[in-house]
Amino acid sequence: MRRALADAAGSQETVPACVAAVSRVVQGLLNRALHGAHAALPQSWRVEPAPAEGTAYADEAAGMTALLADSANVLRAVFVAQEYQQTDTALRLARALWPLQLKAGHFDDVLPALRFAAGCAEQHSPHSRIAGALHFQLAHCLGELRHHDEADGEIEAALACERAVGHLRGEASAVELRGLLRLSAWRWEEAFACFTEAERLYRLITPGQEGAADLPRALALATRHQGRALRGMREFARSRARLVSARDFFAEAGEAYNHARALTDLAETLHDEGDQAGALEAIAEAERLLTPEKATTHLRYLADLRRRCEGAS
Repeated sequence: MRRALADAAGSQETVPACVAAVSRVVQGLLNRALHGAHAALPQSWRVEPAPAEGTAYADEAAGMTALLADSANVLRAVFVAQEYQQTDTALRLARALWPLQLKAGHFDDVLPALRFAAGCAEQHSPHSRIAGALHFQLAHCLGELRHHDEADGEIEAALACERAVGHLRGEASAVELRGLLRLSAWRWEEAFACFTEAERLYRLITPGQEGAADLPRALALATRHQGRALRGMREFARSRARLVSARDFFAEAGEAYNHARALTDLAETLHDEGDQAGALEAIAEAERLLTPEKATTHLRYLADLRRRCEGAS
């Protein structure tokens, strides 16, 4: 149907007019996707700043809702933009998918577009900042889908790009993602070593250097992940200390999502220690911080964790 309509439009409206129309649609989608992604993850450097043009969204929930509503078109537009030789637009559209995978868990949906965009980046912008970002996103997606070997390869590609451009923050973040892969495979000691190395790299960022403003938040995330690894190592006291530190940081920063994630990790540690009442209290607090529009996947995880704690009680 699309091909028949395109052929009809080409003969009636002329090819240049059709190309201009497609370009307007793709650029409009990019503008909305950038606004949505920035609103959904306002503190994240992995999404572009909101454009000056277009309409900003009121809050994280509104940005996430808008991005979800546009997701099918944005995914399609990644391929269309490249087909019309708008490589930069295709790569930026793919980068704007980050909240869909991180907060909405749409891994199967975004995977084909991320594979395509990472390949385009390697072809047109090898060893660049955006290539590193897309390899990172693809690695994250593959890891969530349990394709660990392929995810490891994408992390190596991301690290090569970040080191080539001297981007310490990106390099540390990629090492951190490798730790998350080890964490999901229950390789606790290896995961802890990765998170410790990520912290070391973050601390190499000096005042005034790119990423310095993000450093307190990045270190809080690394601390949280160290706490998760220590839980797996059965070092509960050290785990709790790190998770409480991360929880307090995100509570003070007003980051509801990461505050809830730290509370969830703390609940898991308390559950493993046998403190089911404390775990259920942390779960309830985390649930109050989240809405279905902002964190569907994590709310499902919290519901499962609640059932486990109640069963243990």
